[in-house]
Amino acid sequence: MPLSSGEPSAADRLRAQLGDLMEIERQEVRRAPDEVIAFYGRLIGDVEAAFAQMLERFARLGYTAMLSAADDGRQQVLAVKGLIEQRPTRRWVNVLLFAATIGTTMLIGMSPEIDPTNPRWYLSGLPFAASLMAILLAHELAHYFVGRRYGSPVSLPYFIPVPLPPLGTMGAVIFQRAPWRDRKALFDIGIAGPLAGLLVAVPLLIVGLLFTRVGRPSEFIDIQAMDQVTQEGNSLAYLAAKYLVFGRVLPSAEGEDVWLSLPDSPGGPVAFAAWAGLLVTALNLLPIGQLDGGHVAYALLGRRAWTLSYVAIGLLAALGASLLMVGNMAGGTWMLWAFLGLVFGPRHPPPLNDITPPGRGRRLVGILLLAIFILIFVPVPLVAVPAR
Repeated sequence: MPLSSGEPSAADRLRAQLGDLMEIERQEVRRAPDEVIAFYGRLIGDVEAAFAQMLERFARLGYTAMLSAADDGRQQVLAVKGLIEQRPTRRWVNVLLFAATIGTTMLIGMSPEIDPTNPRWYLSGLPFAASLMAILLAHELAHYFVGRRYGSPVSLPYFIPVPLPPLGTMGAVIFQRAPWRDRKALFDIGIAGPLAGLLVAVPLLIVGLLFTRVGRPSEFIDIQAMDQVTQEGNSLAYLAAKYLVFGRVLPSAEGEDVWLSLPDSPGGPVAFAAWAGLLVTALNLLPIGQLDGGHVAYALLGRRAWTLSYVAIGLLAALGASLLMVGNMAGGTWMLWAFLGLVFGPRHPPPLNDITPPGRGRRLVGILLLAIFILIFVPVPLVAVPAR
């Protein structure tokens, strides 16, 4: 229905709502008719408090508020027509995928000594499955509950079952159905998952190693049958955990190391699940796009994180190419992650409030997270060692 001559426009009504929150110097309609309206000026008083009132007032008019810095140093408020509707989720889908992923991880973790007549054989994959799922579940639920604390319309985790080695799953994802509120929320939601996953993975790694055998490959395999065996790669944290449990650096100069796949190493499946959990956490901490590390990087650096994302993708591609050149097929993992980083977008989208900084405390935690990433990153995930 057309507006009467005396009825205020949408821009006028929105401007009136900003009157006590912002010294408006200029306004413009970015997308007609009244789809996106921009206001330029300077906010009055506390930015966070002003933005909270903006969100509420604009919502009553059917608009979503977005706050960012303008190129000339002023502040820009965008009024975008429309509101995010929180639709109910089908929780049975989450439950079904969770159950299926338990099944696929149990399948991968089953003992290679096949014995269909023994009922215990069918449960032999449980230690690996339970350990890996505990790490992944802690990670995803931490994202979920912190997101809910901030009022973000986040979904329950969707686990991804893959009945193939090495893990039986591609992890899980949580869908964010609306932009993040501000950089503080972005930081807290992003960091919650990795920290929660680490709190589960590190104790499981120690417990698993306590019940794992150490020795040279020739003590456990038939060296007549093969020249090399494949071993999981080392991170600084993994080396430290082995030193803590066994009191020496492993692998040793004599070729001794832990062997997680041996039937008489009952802690092996648990330790391997924890090792994989640490690797997955490191992958999530890469400062690329909308990975957890991408969330944290944008929260701390703003749009400068876009440059960091491209640098990280380039380094991953270089690492993958160098491994492939020396015949290590694990280099394909890094090439794949570099490709996915480009496909899914290196640039992290800004939150609704892109001005309020995360604060000194979060910056210090960000430095701690960088140190954790350095400790758990595995440059060479798979290593071929002589079967001597």
